[in-house]
Amino acid sequence: MNNIRQFSSKEDIQEQACLWISRLDRELSEDEKTQLDAWLAESPNHRKALMEAASLWDDMSVLNELSGLFPRHQNKTETRAHNRNKRREGIVTQARMSVAAAFLVMAIAVGVVVDRVWLEEPNVVAHMSEKIETGIGEQRNLVLSDGSTLLLNTNSRVTVDFSNDVRNIVLLKGEAHFEVAHDTTRPFTVTAGNNTVTAVGTAFNMQYVDDNAFELVVTDGKVLVKDRFSAFSSNQSLFSKAPVEGEGLLMFAGEKATVKGDVDARESLSQNDIDDDLAWQQGMIVFKGERLEAVLAEIGRYTQVHFQISDESLKSRRVAGYFKVGDIDGLLAALKNSFNIEYEKVSDTSIQLSVSRG
Repeated sequence: MNNIRQFSSKEDIQEQACLWISRLDRELSEDEKTQLDAWLAESPNHRKALMEAASLWDDMSVLNELSGLFPRHQNKTETRAHNRNKRREGIVTQARMSVAAAFLVMAIAVGVVVDRVWLEEPNVVAHMSEKIETGIGEQRNLVLSDGSTLLLNTNSRVTVDFSNDVRNIVLLKGEAHFEVAHDTTRPFTVTAGNNTVTAVGTAFNMQYVDDNAFELVVTDGKVLVKDRFSAFSSNQSLFSKAPVEGEGLLMFAGEKATVKGDVDARESLSQNDIDDDLAWQQGMIVFKGERLEAVLAEIGRYTQVHFQISDESLKSRRVAGYFKVGDIDGLLAALKNSFNIEYEKVSDTSIQLSVSRG
């Protein structure tokens, strides 16, 4: 099977740019320099995406590297500037070479093929740099190269990029739970939307709730939530008892918040609340009186079946209970018996719901 795919959509270009920035941060090998030159030559959008992604890592060394490709003001010590200038000269020389626009970057676009199972497959080890995704109704448990574990929920996607200095993950969509191996020399950073979540040794869950906002639940230790575009790059708060002013917001085990640039009001969770939030790891979904419309949207993450609500009043009907992921027949029976909601199977992938007339 050919694991090489071309990055062409806006989302793919952004993913590719993020991976290149992380490599620039640790310094490119000669082969990687050639690959980067080829990628930049393919489209002006690649150059634009690379500059935008530079803000992810909040590190001036990245901008110094990029100045070899694009003019940019620098203010570094003479020694560091000299060392980086030598590397930039190599990049510029190669950038001027004629490179075929169809050249594809290898090893970055490795897709992970998954089976439709729930926590039954053995763990697999993620390579140093790759893209991992799950389809609808799929889940994947991975052991990363540093010993951390990543549990990826249905219809989700991440990019993983580790080096000797950094541990960077980008959550592109969906939901993931991280159990981070302790390493004070390499903070573990997950980027989603406009924010980063950084940990040393802890566990936390992140789920997108819209294009830029995600729900964060800290299940162990503490994490530092920051604006990904912030110029403040220290993670000192992770190693102290109090946050450093302006650095970000510390969240501790048992806390939950919605993050979209700023952190919405935090709430403290009981262990039962945390277990309910993470029930998806056991193949279950828990509802506590949510609107039917929201319930169906959540269930829709796990199945190809689409629901239609014929009566407008049904959308606000409150639903509570435990439901097995993928068990549509069980869901329909519960809606009928417990909530007086009738259903009609319009097709194999379409179900219409209505108020029971009985």
